[in-house]
Amino acid sequence: MSYQTKVLIKGSKKQVFDAISQHVQKWWGNTDNPVNAIGDEFTTSFGSTFWKFKISEFEPNSKIVWNCIDAKHIHTGYNGIEKEWEGTFVEWVLEEKAQNETILYFAHNGLVPELNCYEICFPAWERFVTQSLKSFVETGKGMPHLS
Repeated sequence: MSYQTKVLIKGSKKQVFDAISQHVQKWWGNTDNPVNAIGDEFTTSFGSTFWKFKISEFEPNSKIVWNCIDAKHIHTGYNGIEKEWEGTFVEWVLEEKAQNETILYFAHNGLVPELNCYEICFPAWERFVTQSLKSFVETGKGMPHLS
């Protein structure tokens, strides 16, 4: 089964969606540009590691899906992981729980335990989604990996 999680965030659906589409560099990593529509592309990097995404679904304040179209994932001690994310989909679905509270459902479709990177990628997503993104929306300060 692909990696998935959910998190309750004190913020509107618009605030969470904007963080995912406009401010990735504030909670995940170096990102070259925001996205505003299906077909838009962006790249996020940590040093020499990068992932390039193309937006395949874009429903403002409700859902966005990133399709990984290129990757060069480098991590000491892990071989064969450079291209493992290619062809995977990162899906973000937002649900309003109460006024100014949003449930974020996150799934990285294709990130499965059989992949060599799974044991480093799933805890990284846990940190970036349930802690850094949440903190960015709630306080204005995330914990991105910037290099």
